[in-house]
Amino acid sequence: MEFSLGGLVKSFKSAINPQKSVLGLDIGSSFLKLVQLKKDQERAILETYGEIALGPYAKLKIGQNVKLPSDLIAQAIKDLMKESNSRADTVRVSIPLTSSFVKIITLPFGQEKNISAEVVGIEARRHIPVPVSEVALDWWVIPENENDMKSGKTNAKEVEVLLVAIHNDIIKEYKEIIAKAGLKASSFEIESFGLIRSAIGRGSPTMAVMDIGSSAVKMAIVDYGVMKSSALINKGSQDITLALSQSLGVDFVKAEEMKREIGLSELPEHQDIVAVEEPILEYIFHEAAVFLKDFQNRYGRSASKVIFTGGGSMLKGLTTYGVKRLAVEIEHANPFGKTEHPAFLSGVLKNIGPDFSVSAGLALGEL
Repeated sequence: MEFSLGGLVKSFKSAINPQKSVLGLDIGSSFLKLVQLKKDQERAILETYGEIALGPYAKLKIGQNVKLPSDLIAQAIKDLMKESNSRADTVRVSIPLTSSFVKIITLPFGQEKNISAEVVGIEARRHIPVPVSEVALDWWVIPENENDMKSGKTNAKEVEVLLVAIHNDIIKEYKEIIAKAGLKASSFEIESFGLIRSAIGRGSPTMAVMDIGSSAVKMAIVDYGVMKSSALINKGSQDITLALSQSLGVDFVKAEEMKREIGLSELPEHQDIVAVEEPILEYIFHEAAVFLKDFQNRYGRSASKVIFTGGGSMLKGLTTYGVKRLAVEIEHANPFGKTEHPAFLSGVLKNIGPDFSVSAGLALGEL
């Protein structure tokens, strides 16, 4: 096993060959999500997918964020496997960006061959806030890009390296969860890399991925298939639900229902609700704009598009709102577009795709 770079239940069931199946498991703060694929020659065949709310395992409402002990998370995984009819026994697991360290570092070497694990380890000590002995460390030399060379942003005496670290205690915790669920983990991968794999094609020009989750928003900028920058915004879609609940004096379930049904409606009778939502969205998109601008200042070019992923990205009217705030084209991720599946499911899968970007990306990474 390795750490790698790169209703209550809804599911789709099918006949499965567990010997050729690849399972991606996204352990979120409010839901578990899985996608199971099978490789057939060069095709990724969708076998099953599903999600299950974690809130009820702590006697909370569906959709509420929760921190469960490993036993209950393992039980939720078992329940989801059963409901989705997944029979795979090996799984690729996402690690939250909040539990990891990702940074681009610059090394004073003009050629990749001069860089060794020892050199990276020494440099990592200057950046990682804990002893290197306490983390699983991975790194990748970022190849020079034609745009950087043309713009003079490269330095023949320096090399950029993508440095990634996960604390050993986090990996130990996730190993324990997977073992209790009766599965084997083939690898762990920071969620951002799964998102990128499912949302952006190889060789794509500069793009940003904006994953609007329940508890936080994760952002990454991808430059011709290489993640060049990432950021975490510590507000998410559940902050909107909680604000509506408090402001309007309704319970969590009713507030969530109103958020989903009304979204950013322009109707006069909905403006009181929109007024509660907007301060949180303004904060999120201000931070997103700063992140995009910082990249532009550093590399001399801008993201040509922002890809929305995550359940929070499906808020009605959010695409139009985002275009106004970020002044860039926005589209939703379609991870299932990289899989083969029954034609009658295409519409459903396109609509729910942003919610399964991490789990689909994990599974695609094994094929």
